[in-house]
Amino acid sequence: MRLRRNTLHHTQAALIRANIAVQGGNGVPRSKHGQVLGPVDMAFYYVDSPETPMNIGALAIFEGRIPFDPLRKLIDTRIHQIPVYQQKIVQAPLGLSQPTWAFDPDFNIAKHVYWHELPSPGDEGQLQEVAGRLVSGMLDRSKPLWEIHMIEGLSENRTAILFKIHHCMVDGLAAIDLFTLLFDLTPEPSPLPRKPVYDPPPLPSGPQMIVEALVKSIPNRWNIFRKLTEDISVIGGALTDKDKRRKMFSGVANVLSDNVEPIRPLPINGRNTGRLAIAWADFSLTEIKGIKASRKSSVNDVMLTILATAIEKYVHHRGGGGGQESLRVLVPVSMRAENERENYGNRISVLPIDVPFGFNDPLERLRAVSDYTATMKDSSLSNTLDMVLTMPSLAASWAQPLIWKIAPVAFSVIAHMWCTNVAGPQIPMYLQGHKLINTFGYFPLNPSMGLACVIASYNQRISMTLIADMAIVPEINEIRGLLYESFIAMRTAANVREFEPIKLERARPAIGERGESAPPLASPSVPVIEAINPTPEAPVEALETPPAEALAAQMQDEAPVIEAEMIIPEEKPKTEKTNESVVEINLDTATKAPANGGTESSAAKAAPAVEAKLRIFTDEWAKAYQKSINNSESYHRASTRWEAGSLAFVLHAAPKEGYPESAAVLLDLHKGVCRNAFALTPKDAQTQAAFIIEGDYATWMDVLQGKAQPFALIMRGKLRLAKGSMPRLLPFTQSAAELLNCAKTIS
Repeated sequence: MRLRRNTLHHTQAALIRANIAVQGGNGVPRSKHGQVLGPVDMAFYYVDSPETPMNIGALAIFEGRIPFDPLRKLIDTRIHQIPVYQQKIVQAPLGLSQPTWAFDPDFNIAKHVYWHELPSPGDEGQLQEVAGRLVSGMLDRSKPLWEIHMIEGLSENRTAILFKIHHCMVDGLAAIDLFTLLFDLTPEPSPLPRKPVYDPPPLPSGPQMIVEALVKSIPNRWNIFRKLTEDISVIGGALTDKDKRRKMFSGVANVLSDNVEPIRPLPINGRNTGRLAIAWADFSLTEIKGIKASRKSSVNDVMLTILATAIEKYVHHRGGGGGQESLRVLVPVSMRAENERENYGNRISVLPIDVPFGFNDPLERLRAVSDYTATMKDSSLSNTLDMVLTMPSLAASWAQPLIWKIAPVAFSVIAHMWCTNVAGPQIPMYLQGHKLINTFGYFPLNPSMGLACVIASYNQRISMTLIADMAIVPEINEIRGLLYESFIAMRTAANVREFEPIKLERARPAIGERGESAPPLASPSVPVIEAINPTPEAPVEALETPPAEALAAQMQDEAPVIEAEMIIPEEKPKTEKTNESVVEINLDTATKAPANGGTESSAAKAAPAVEAKLRIFTDEWAKAYQKSINNSESYHRASTRWEAGSLAFVLHAAPKEGYPESAAVLLDLHKGVCRNAFALTPKDAQTQAAFIIEGDYATWMDVLQGKAQPFALIMRGKLRLAKGSMPRLLPFTQSAAELLNCAKTIS
């Protein structure tokens, strides 16, 4: 294998010493002081070791051969948009200050983006070997803690790219920002942006960091106390509510009952060496949905059941588990509040999930898993464990490394492994015109744990990636084969037939890419493994004998996102005189005054109504839009998990079109319902909306008429996501599509 680390041209090298000039534009303002690592970030930083490197990432496989130099240039011109990728960790000598992010004065893209080539034939086994070697080992702490490795020479004319990021930088949700930054939604590559000059401030000296640590000590601890108070408040709220109190006590009782005796180690537990292996299994998401629908469970319950069945068989092949009757899995839980959506770092807690052994019927095991996960999710236990993970941050900075060297031992007595999920978009993605075929995530191993699993969904497929320490689990491919075996057994038991994945065509514009309404990836305090995108339910024909109640639950649960055909509003009858479509909208219930104190823009007020059509971005249009949304059963089904808050659209001033000033409308969306809608000023939208998309008149008309793809327009700069995060939108394409269908009926 050859490794190339090309040096940059001297003019490029001069530009590499880069600064991001303005906040919200090209990055963050110049600052002498960086951000201190958060409590969980600190844990990942200190637990990091050659035996258990704390890195996360993904292996992405693309069609065709991707040229290396243009790829590196693409990364170099866009990476400044996520400032943490240009920052490294600094700390005063002897640990007398907290680890702090600071811009790396020697940042050079050549130190982060590498090229590899597989020898012929470039099969999957060779790719596994190289990927395992790359994910092993710690990242170099003298520079920003990330790497991207391009791997050429794969069979079938494919290219692989491996992303390696330290877990103290980002959690699984925030890591998707990097992928979104580089990918396109169409085969036509986006033009390269102009790269800003990078001129970071000098790194602080040791004495400066000590002084700064003393100055910030009280504010930092106050923030930690405030966070703990929030957790206590959630727990207190649960105690005062009868139903929540019952659920919380039920979850606590489960935990206490399951931990009267420490768990016994399984053959997947042992002493870590840091020599990692990686393997993956890929399934039809629609078949998984068919299994789910047959038992009123969730996709994630199905995946956990498949995992536990495979592990039980592996344990049996290896001589048994010493009487252990279940697999204890730690599931990360997102604790990220809506006001933290734009922050990086980690806001996670964990939930222990017991998956029982000893079931001959896979569907009975699935039922047991569903019951247990439902109990644990309702227990508020994640808030308690969040407090436990936060409290070490109150200790002196010099003592924290000692605490986090000892703390992981606790995980070895309460769980056997980790299993996490990061949902991906259910539409094809492209990198420099090359279609993304598969993406396989990976996750670090905790000390004493020899196996971890990452569940990921993308483009109607769902994968399980296994990461193993080869000294503990020498035959990772054996478990991979058992995953397929377990899946087939469960599919057979559920009477779900095998069928080809649905192909998403792009012949029609705007299919599945309605970025203006897609919800974020996961709501606070929802297990990350439950944040999997609401992807397509199995069609009726996928079930041999679908129970009526299962299909009913299927329709009410998660939203379908199979978008081979967009639902086009039925054509309205034409009037004889005007040949215009008759728009049947009852505006009697629409309130003229905006809610929540919103003020309709003067442009919107001045806009006269057009016969049979409503003028866009007026208060009347917003009220009609609200009614159209609430009358759409398809939108409701697609959006039952939307809890991210309101969405605003901003129209730039267009005097020739009758908009002398910029106009805006706000939709208060929540769990499949539009609770309010009104026109307001763009300034008010900035304070009231959680997500804002803005553009000019021509672009909005193209979107509303179905001539353009909103997500692609956002990534190309025609529409701008002025507030909110693109990765939160991508996994919810069907919700966005239904929102646009509603708008087309009134515009």
